[in-house]
Amino acid sequence: MSTPVRDPLEPVRRAVLDHARAEAETQLAAAREHAAQVDAQARRDAEAVVAAARREGEAEAAALQATARSRARRDAREVVLAARQQAYDDLRAQVRAALPALREDPAFPAWRQRLVAHARQVLGEHARISEPPEGGVRAEADGRLLVLTLDDVAAQVLEGLGSEVEGLWATDSAGAGESP
Repeated sequence: MSTPVRDPLEPVRRAVLDHARAEAETQLAAAREHAAQVDAQARRDAEAVVAAARREGEAEAAALQATARSRARRDAREVVLAARQQAYDDLRAQVRAALPALREDPAFPAWRQRLVAHARQVLGEHARISEPPEGGVRAEADGRLLVLTLDDVAAQVLEGLGSEVEGLWATDSAGAGESP
């Protein structure tokens, strides 16, 4: 029987192989640790990006909301101002519609005389006075002309009302409405 021959390099091979296995396990453990660190950092970075995007989105949404609120207030103000203008125009139309009836009022002759006196004060006592077809006073003197029609006088009266007309805009009986 022969004795098996033992390879004299077997212990060296085994030692090298064991060392290689141990080194591989060490490197694999280090790689796993590094991968876990990279993964954790990537998660933190992703969370930071998401948080920053959320903050940016919230800031942008807040800015858009502020712009929308401002636009809505401006639009509402335009609606209110248009309604006020319409109310003023309606008042002016009602006043103009009532002007022809003034000629029949018993106080009209005295009122017209005050217009004549005003015209003579402006143009002089020698001013020629007539009545335009729309009513009022037409005065001429030395090439100068002053025409005070009923419509002109009514417009001046309405303009002279100023803040008194603001009562039209009141939204409640306490006058808490917004003024123009």
